[in-house]
Amino acid sequence: MSEQRGWGSGYGSPADVLSHTQLLRQSDRASEVLARLGVRPGDSVPVLLPMSLESVVVTLACLRLSATRITLPLGNHRAFVRQCVNESGATVVVTADACRLDGQTYAAKSVLDRALADCPAVRDVLVIRQLPRPVPWVPGRDRWWHEVLAPLTPLAPLAPPARPYPDSMSDTAQPGPERPDLLARLVFDDPLERRSADDADHGWGERPADDGSVGDLARFISEKPPHHL
Repeated sequence: MSEQRGWGSGYGSPADVLSHTQLLRQSDRASEVLARLGVRPGDSVPVLLPMSLESVVVTLACLRLSATRITLPLGNHRAFVRQCVNESGATVVVTADACRLDGQTYAAKSVLDRALADCPAVRDVLVIRQLPRPVPWVPGRDRWWHEVLAPLTPLAPLAPPARPYPDSMSDTAQPGPERPDLLARLVFDDPLERRSADDADHGWGERPADDGSVGDLARFISEKPPHHL
């Protein structure tokens, strides 16, 4: 038994812009909601959403829980959606109420409901508002996304992110004490002023007259290929 749920004036409007901090906090709240609904590491969360900020939030929430996001295709793919949901063993599905697809209104929630008619394992459907239109509603199973996120207790301040590349240019930590052993290895002279690392190679004309310059001349004349010709 389903009912039509309207888009009341108190619902607000979909998010258009989120700062990085807001995005992290929304993903924290979303992961907490999914965890409360029973999503555990390794579980699958099917998602039927268009490209949107909420889709990114759901993805980050799944990553935080080590859960697997399964992207369901928009369009007339009811049999495929049913197969994906059943094979994944998912108990929670995330969807939009409706969205724009190829210039027309696509009733995502209605399409999903018809597919979930043969998915007995699904216990909760989180609905993200996208378009102001009535949507079919299953009491006890369907929940508005913005409503389940709103009553959560305030989140503690976010901990500083872990440094992914210690001691590299991306490391924003304070520099440690100077290491004299490393500083002593720094050389700032002009390498062009130094002699070649091969001590036997003095270069043409660098040997004194009594130290093999005649041999240098003979080698120069017999050198092959004859670059000097």
